[in-house]
Amino acid sequence: MAFLSQTLATTILYLISSLTPVSAQSDNASGCSCYRTNGSSLGYFTSHRFLDYRNVSPAPLTIPSVISNPTSATNALASSDFFVGDAWTNFWTVQKFNNSDTRHSTDATALMVNSPSNVYIEKSQDSDPSYSTYLTLRTARLDDFQSAAEIDSIEKNFHFLSARFSARVVGSPGACAGMFTYLAGDTPQDVQEADIEILTEGPRNAVQYTNQPSVDTKGAVVPQATVNGTNPGGKDWTHWNVYRVDWMPGTTTWYVNGAKVANIDFQTPKDPAGLMVNMWSDGGSWTGNMSLHDQAYLQIQWIELAYNTSGPYTGSGARKRNEGYGSEGALVKRKGTPGCKAVCSVDEEINTTGTPALLWNNTSLAPLAWKGQGMGCLAWIPFLLVGAAVFGYF
Repeated sequence: MAFLSQTLATTILYLISSLTPVSAQSDNASGCSCYRTNGSSLGYFTSHRFLDYRNVSPAPLTIPSVISNPTSATNALASSDFFVGDAWTNFWTVQKFNNSDTRHSTDATALMVNSPSNVYIEKSQDSDPSYSTYLTLRTARLDDFQSAAEIDSIEKNFHFLSARFSARVVGSPGACAGMFTYLAGDTPQDVQEADIEILTEGPRNAVQYTNQPSVDTKGAVVPQATVNGTNPGGKDWTHWNVYRVDWMPGTTTWYVNGAKVANIDFQTPKDPAGLMVNMWSDGGSWTGNMSLHDQAYLQIQWIELAYNTSGPYTGSGARKRNEGYGSEGALVKRKGTPGCKAVCSVDEEINTTGTPALLWNNTSLAPLAWKGQGMGCLAWIPFLLVGAAVFGYF
């Protein structure tokens, strides 16, 4: 057996032993008790979620109209019943805030209003038969304001994660698509954020990766906070790509379609945070200014998360999902707590997108190899080896 580097061993030990739940949420991953990612930012996580928008039923018949009055846009109802059902509300909230309080302290030239009408399930017109719908976030420039879209996770205590987004961006110049972790601060300099950002006025293979804040107190750019990335092979962001961010202790690493594109050790977020996705513009220097009546869209097929938390789940259905948690959010140690016995991968041996593959299991004896849908190759490995993997050895 070869030893991992000391840094990687320390990271794995920290992720497994000090971040609370040792029992995974088995979302699309029955039988898994922890989850392994691959690449240079390889890590182990306690929980998994797969959010799938590829075949939402019933498929919508029409796309919701853009609401031209800012007050009406703010107060709009959900664009369909899907957004009031458990499949949505167990994880996301749709935002309704505007930038009226901060607009004049920035270089924004437009009032920006987030509207529920800009978050909708869209019927696919693509030729690929594997999906019939996808999630769309829209931004549109109107006479009096910029209509925008943002969704925020109910969970605000992610404490390190590997997040993947199957996404594309289409539409007019002057908008920004964002997929990022976020923790607010009392000042812009206190914000903690790990970003994937796509600017529609920029080159169509360029993506920004940033550990925020990207400017100092005087507004000067902090170059070590950002990597101006290029999609592998120059692949256009108007096509479907899988964007991945690994937020780990001391470093953030980004991948596109499995290839590493950026790594930043500077001001890596360190405290528990939420997850956000948005499509927006304010007419400022960052997004650029959209032409009147132009629109742009962030479209998402699915999102997959492997993560740890700093405490219990707080969203819909919290009581059921938090059974076994103590007052500080950690699982109460009790007889039968499984620990990291069944190790599943979200990257290797995957047969079905979003379904982790079981790599090894120490709960019982079984044949050396077995194939099953979404389970990849199942290997039964002695407990000593699993313990070694958890604590930084292979």
